[in-house]
Amino acid sequence: MPVRHRGLAPEDTLFFDPARLSRMREGVCDLLWLLQRNYSPKASLELVGNRYQLNTRERLAISRAAVVCKNRQPPLPLSALRERSVIIDGFNLLITIEVALGGGIILKCQDDLLRDIANIHGSYHPRIETDNAVTLICDTLMESGIKRALFLFDRPVSNSGRIVERINRLGYEKSYPIEAKTADGVDRKLMDSKKIVLTNDSMILESGVRWSDLLTPLVHAKIPTARIVDLRCR
Repeated sequence: MPVRHRGLAPEDTLFFDPARLSRMREGVCDLLWLLQRNYSPKASLELVGNRYQLNTRERLAISRAAVVCKNRQPPLPLSALRERSVIIDGFNLLITIEVALGGGIILKCQDDLLRDIANIHGSYHPRIETDNAVTLICDTLMESGIKRALFLFDRPVSNSGRIVERINRLGYEKSYPIEAKTADGVDRKLMDSKKIVLTNDSMILESGVRWSDLLTPLVHAKIPTARIVDLRCR
């Protein structure tokens, strides 16, 4: 089977329809209102989705965009990474960069962070953009002056070992102080880490970790063709 792009899904034409985008933004506003009052996320999404007659893809998008920040620390600037060790949510960063490179939809969410809607669960397959994405991430880390970086990838996810090999090979070839590992319970390990965490995963951020947003400045600076859709409630 030929390697494919991590690009637009067939149904993503809806993100180029101003009327549907407006309806999704209204849905984000309503979903935020419910979540801020501690209503069930699942029930709230169903209620809002039914009200605005949103399809599965649209519901996924508004659920990613409607981020409520309660326990989150302010992000550290990239300048704070100099001479520091960081721990990285591997698939979270990698897949979003792949999507941005492949011309897929990237959402600007309510918390001003960028997220993808690739919706990959348990099965990861490298794409045409994978090697470029790995290189961009590692080069940006070096430009930030980090002391050391550890990438964690979920062991149960298919092909996680292949990605670890690619990153470790790149680190060896370029003499970068980076290491990649597979692990069980990556989210919990990131939440418990005392290092600066690089992730845009809202659940991990809400655990109160020290964190920095590498992804957003990377996309803006190095992927000018990225399709960024602003779904923030206005």
